[in-house]
Amino acid sequence: MKDIFAALRPQVNKNIEKAIKEGDLNRKVMPGDHVVTPLERAKYIVTYDLEKKRLRSKVKRIFGNIVANKKTRDIAKYIDINGLENAVPLKGKAFIMTSNHYSPYDNLIARHLTNKLGYKNKLSIIINESNIFMPGKLGKILRSVDVFPYAQDFEYLGKRFNPAVGNALKRKRVVLIYPEQEMWLDYPKTRPLKPGAYHYAAKFNVPILPIFVTWKKDEEGITKYTINIGKPIYSDPKLSLAVNKKNMLDADDTFKKSVSPK
Repeated sequence: MKDIFAALRPQVNKNIEKAIKEGDLNRKVMPGDHVVTPLERAKYIVTYDLEKKRLRSKVKRIFGNIVANKKTRDIAKYIDINGLENAVPLKGKAFIMTSNHYSPYDNLIARHLTNKLGYKNKLSIIINESNIFMPGKLGKILRSVDVFPYAQDFEYLGKRFNPAVGNALKRKRVVLIYPEQEMWLDYPKTRPLKPGAYHYAAKFNVPILPIFVTWKKDEEGITKYTINIGKPIYSDPKLSLAVNKKNMLDADDTFKKSVSPK
């Protein structure tokens, strides 16, 4: 696929090196990322059709899924899966999938897995609110498929975002969350996980399916990806939400570190 960040890559690499040196591994490193203003949040995010209830949104989703699935099929030959047996027990059930965030296209690799598990067109992706303003074809596709823009607005989260996530899980969809939050372009190692994914897993009593994607170039310089799948992580109904959230995060972190390049 076309490297849409080729011109930015040197600066991104410098930003990553600086963030690592300063010990901030969840920092924004992409130069020029859109900063959402309060007015934009009120106009475009708070009113966003999260569950595609409007006719226009439904039509756009049909075509968006067609394009996303085609692009997923195009890259499928470059993807291997390690640990598929770990995901099989969750087939047909609702779950949250957590993945490292390393590319603007990494959701296609996650989609390859969910399609393989029988969840075609049943993937919901939690994204940063700034991604709603992404320009070009990639932004158009992103807005067309099932995405939930996350914003630091308590009323929006409580009245619209959280219920939408819960409804997606009730409909036995897969919700993809990047617990590292910010995308670090081509960064191959693990980064600290934020608690959001595990909060929702414990709150809605669904398992976490942890994945960690690794990659390497073959003799011809073609990048091949491996989806490493860990065993499902479940909450314990005897424990509090806070304890479950921490335990699930720790278990996911342990798995991701076990398959990450050192």
